[in-house]
Amino acid sequence: MHLLSSIGPKEMELEEKFKIMDRKRRILVTGGHGFIGGNFIRFLKDNFPDSYIVNIDKNGYASNKDYIKGLCDEDIKLNLKDSLYLENVFLKHDKFDYIFHFAAESHVDNSISGPTEFVESNVLGTQNLLECYRKITPHARFIHISTDEVYGHLTWNEDPFTEKTPIAPRSPYSASKASSDLLCLAYIETYNLDISITRCCNNYGPNQHKEKFLPTIINALKDNKKIPVYGDGTNVREWMHVHDHTLAVWTVATRGKPGVYNIGSGNELSNLELVDMLCKIFNKDIDDCVKFVEDRLGHDFRYAIDNTKLKEELLWEPMYNNMYKELEEYVEYFLKNGR
Repeated sequence: MHLLSSIGPKEMELEEKFKIMDRKRRILVTGGHGFIGGNFIRFLKDNFPDSYIVNIDKNGYASNKDYIKGLCDEDIKLNLKDSLYLENVFLKHDKFDYIFHFAAESHVDNSISGPTEFVESNVLGTQNLLECYRKITPHARFIHISTDEVYGHLTWNEDPFTEKTPIAPRSPYSASKASSDLLCLAYIETYNLDISITRCCNNYGPNQHKEKFLPTIINALKDNKKIPVYGDGTNVREWMHVHDHTLAVWTVATRGKPGVYNIGSGNELSNLELVDMLCKIFNKDIDDCVKFVEDRLGHDFRYAIDNTKLKEELLWEPMYNNMYKELEEYVEYFLKNGR
């Protein structure tokens, strides 16, 4: 996943800027056994192989340790709720240059049926991490990975979310992420710490757990089963390849300032449009494949991200711009690897 390779003038400019970075960095990643965290660790090892990487993960049901096997210098099983153990990790590694906080409970349906775990993991876990950072490694750069869901939702005619859009979460999951965002913002203002928050749209790509929407569609099509679609399928999401997301996070870490950065692709699709795209890849008719199910409680209608700040201030651009082709490649990968 060599994402710093040049494919155009802007990417070449970006690569030249990255070349002056000291690549022998000490980096802490939380949630590296997860979907996006695992892809981020692969990005680091591909592009900065001399970095010393410490991963912390509680190894939950959606974890995949094999995806980053052998890539971390230390891979520690640890729940961020365990503040004493977490503090010991920081005391051992008091010279972290970067802290990337990916770890989170993330499935909205699970947050509806069991919200307590989401508050404990996403809010208390983030608070414990911030306290260790503040007390032991305040010189480090801290990147908190959040979600566009903290903004609430949009109608058809509303403009995309900007960094100035008020947060208005509508599920226990998004409320827990909004709470952790507010903690980060408070630590910036109160303690003058170098923290950035990234809020990204929906991701797709290798290593995604089967509970998510895209793997659910692919498994249904593979097994000749009906695809469950909430409500009437008109809910809209913005989709981004996970490799674009990882480069955006690194761009914010190395070139950004404290505060919020939205990460968006501009690829807005209704759930039915996404299902239809995958049906075409499988050479199937969508009318034969869909089963509409009772709508999710508090189901957000539409997400859309304005990424102007990221593009203009930090010169980031998405590199994956042909979603149909990328989904074909993802389907091939998924069928071969199982996630």
